Amino acid sequence: MIDDDKVELAKKAKIGVDPISFCGHHCTYCFLTETCGGCRSSLNCCSFATLFEDNICPNVKCSTERKIDGCYDCIELMNCTIGYYGRKNEYIAKATAIFIHKYGKDVYTRTLSKAITDGNNYPKTFDETGSVEKSVQLLEKYL
Repeated sequence: MIDDDKVELAKKAKIGVDPISFCGHHCTYCFLTETCGGCRSSLNCCSFATLFEDNICPNVKCSTERKIDGCYDCIELMNCTIGYYGRKNEYIAKATAIFIHKYGKDVYTRTLSKAITDGNNYPKTFDETGSVEKSVQLLEKYL
């Protein structure tokens, strides 16, 4: 059972915060969404970040150091292997960053919502495509 206090803290932490993470994941559809404010908030509980000694996601660190809104604004995105982008069998983060780079955050949010409404499991279905390119194509199907 989820602690009601944690849920309330997460709701407060999300107020006015962009739900699209630095890497391109959409916090609204994350399995931690009820208790995490997202990587842009003061209540960042990202499970990926916990893999690192400083508990900071490399994608967050890199974007912050470069003073860009997110990886999707980086000129090195296509060849990047930082953080999520270097993991095998996880394609959705880089695919969403590429999609955002091409179409923008608003289109991404609407498109991802359509894909999920149509029965696609986020992020599982996208990772199961087997590549970043196929994950982008799956999103583009819902434009």
